[in-house]
Amino acid sequence: MDDEAETYKLWRIRKTVLQMCHDRGYLVSQDELDQSLEQFKGVFGDKPSEGKPARSQLIVMVAHNDDPTDTLIVQFPDNPKIGVDPIKGFFKKMQGDAKNARIPHSILVVQIGLTPAARELIGELQNKKFSFEVFLESELLINITEHHLVPKHVILTPEEKQELLNR
Repeated sequence: MDDEAETYKLWRIRKTVLQMCHDRGYLVSQDELDQSLEQFKGVFGDKPSEGKPARSQLIVMVAHNDDPTDTLIVQFPDNPKIGVDPIKGFFKKMQGDAKNARIPHSILVVQIGLTPAARELIGELQNKKFSFEVFLESELLINITEHHLVPKHVILTPEEKQELLNR
């Protein structure tokens, strides 16, 4: 893929990720949501073949509207297929240290996928009160919630849920 097409793809993916974070109630600035392709190129570069931008530079870290300690990190690994070692590195970053706070939620945006061992490790780590979600880049090229045929998704109250189940 040429640099222009790859830059456009990375911009679309990051834009969809930011919209998804906003829809989930995380604090995302309007400037980030409205970032144009030209602005993206100005911040991250337009030569992916030379590592500008490198996927690892596209990290998004946001806090939730209701609880600033409820943070989410979105990571874009550079390797096409992710194994156990990168997952351990991401988990270590989520655990925090003396300088950085604990990050309970993580989204990984991968190019091809995870190895079976990495998938198994994520399952084990989720039992330790950390949540990992994995998306393929191809799934995030378009924000499906903006399609005119997709209704607005809302969380039901317990009463609304019971009413729906009783139908």
